[in-house]
Amino acid sequence: MKEFEKWFKKAEGDFIIISSLILLDNAPYDLCGFHSQQASEKYLKAYLFSGNINFPKIHNLFKLMKICISKNHLFEEIEIQCKRLNNYAVAHRYPDDFDELTFKDAQNAYGDA
Repeated sequence: MKEFEKWFKKAEGDFIIISSLILLDNAPYDLCGFHSQQASEKYLKAYLFSGNINFPKIHNLFKLMKICISKNHLFEEIEIQCKRLNNYAVAHRYPDDFDELTFKDAQNAYGDA
C-alpha cells in the first residue's frame, strides 16, 4: 500500500467514527469536531503524499491547505472549512478549554470535513 493510500484509509476511519458518533443520543460532540479535523488533516496529507509534495510535520489545516493550493488552486474552495475545523485540533480535547459543542456544531464539523 502506498503512503497516500495509508493516509486516505486513516481519514476514512475518522469519518466512520464521526458518522457513528453523531447518531448517538447525547453523543460526545467534541469528539465529532476532533475527528472531523483529523479526517480533514489526513485527507490533505494523503493528497500531498500522492503528489510527492514535501510538507512540514504540522497539524494546521489552513497551512496544509495553502501547500495544496500551491499545487492545485481548487483547494481554495475549502479555505473556510479548513479555518473552522482547525479549531477542533486541540482546543476541544481538554474539558476546561472549551464550551460544550452542540449537535448542530457536530453536524457543521461533519459537513466541513
